[in-house]
Amino acid sequence: MHTGQTVWHGKGNPNIYRGGRDSVIKYNKCCLLRREMFPYKGNEYTEAVQDVNNQGFHIFRNVIDKETVQDLRREFESQIESGENIKEKNNHFAVIDQPLLHCPTVAKLAFSDLVIKPASEYFQCVPALGTLNFRKSYVTKEQAIKHQLFHVDPNSIKFVKFFFYLNDVDKSGGPLTIVKDSGHKRFVGWDTKYRWSKEEMEQIYGKDSVKYLTANAGDVIMAAPTCFHRGTKPESSDRTMLTLNYVVHPEEFKPPSCKIRKEDAEKLSEDKKPLADFLIVE
Repeated sequence: MHTGQTVWHGKGNPNIYRGGRDSVIKYNKCCLLRREMFPYKGNEYTEAVQDVNNQGFHIFRNVIDKETVQDLRREFESQIESGENIKEKNNHFAVIDQPLLHCPTVAKLAFSDLVIKPASEYFQCVPALGTLNFRKSYVTKEQAIKHQLFHVDPNSIKFVKFFFYLNDVDKSGGPLTIVKDSGHKRFVGWDTKYRWSKEEMEQIYGKDSVKYLTANAGDVIMAAPTCFHRGTKPESSDRTMLTLNYVVHPEEFKPPSCKIRKEDAEKLSEDKKPLADFLIVE
């Protein structure tokens, strides 16, 4: 538990980023290069971009039709029932391996204007898809583990993630939970460990800063996972969710790990081909 008076790193201090000044320099070089190569000048999503920059999230309400949500659910359950292409399955989670290869609707959404336009406006350039996750979180009496505890994603000092709820999620249903403003306000010692409890976050940032992002199937959350956040452990019902990451460099500057079918990559229009820059084409 964090104790004593809190000392802060403020906005503009490189110590608010994992890796500090070196990470800032590497990110800025990649971002500037991508803006030169794939500039984007749209301004349809000014409010959403400002919300993500200022508080860490924005919720787009009712932007995915029921048929698409049902297709995603059906594709997920089909993979689980077959027992194939499963990355992880235990009492807490079931996770699909390489969803771009096995779930056609995921591939459709990953390159749709629904996410590409606000992501491009966020970076002021066309980004690329980094990693993605298609997961069901189960109700269990066991303790919260992994991403169910608060953390800051190490993928980049700045990237954006879209969260697609495939069922209605209230506060007891396992919502994405973000510590508002924690992306640009860090306490000294924030990186001394990776996982933090709700009690620690409330003590440090204040209870009112912990925001439970409840939403319905068909809503999409755009968020900065460089804020402290967690996927709250569901208590009342299982939760199925798709997440898509958009970046300006390979995540953690490591070789790509997510795969896309060659025919899907080739079908992308010229203006969207850069979105597959960090994917493995097969």
